[in-house]
Amino acid sequence: MARKPSLRSKSAQKAVDLNLVPYLDIVINIIMFMLFTSTGLLQIGAINVNAPRYAEDSGGGATQDDPNQEKEKQLNLTVGITYQGIFVAGVGGVIGGEGQPSADASQGPTIPLLQNDKVCQEALSRKVPPPPSCYDYPRLTRELIKVKNVFPNETKIIIYAQPDVPYEVLVKVMDASREDGERPLFYDVILSPEIA
Repeated sequence: MARKPSLRSKSAQKAVDLNLVPYLDIVINIIMFMLFTSTGLLQIGAINVNAPRYAEDSGGGATQDDPNQEKEKQLNLTVGITYQGIFVAGVGGVIGGEGQPSADASQGPTIPLLQNDKVCQEALSRKVPPPPSCYDYPRLTRELIKVKNVFPNETKIIIYAQPDVPYEVLVKVMDASREDGERPLFYDVILSPEIA
């Protein structure tokens, strides 16, 4: 004899518990594996960059710790990234295009843009941000080596850039100023807003 349909559906449905523990174990293992492998493959470069400080001391020649000790002459090395090229300046003035100190920046940048490319020439004539390939980074390193030879204990450098200069240029200028391959140059970087 045939059963009623209502009895047949009740007997076929049993309460089944789904065991989620093995699935959660697999998910946790996959997450841990991804975290460990991603930190092993990812290399993070760190550059010491500080914000500019204002009014460090009261302008006196001696430090507060030892009034008899005369404060060492500060270089205040500044590298400016502009649309015309790179300016290198210190307390004594701007280093001119021939590597000689100059009273002001009206004589042009210390390291002008490379003129071997049509794109660089066009950017210079239109006064727009040139691409990163237009800047002469090896020459910047050579100029900073000359400065380091005169100020061997100085490690600070102030870097500023005109608006819209590509970020890659700023990073390459920091790399060019950090070391010359044999010794460290100016690795304490202070980023500054554009000096008008």
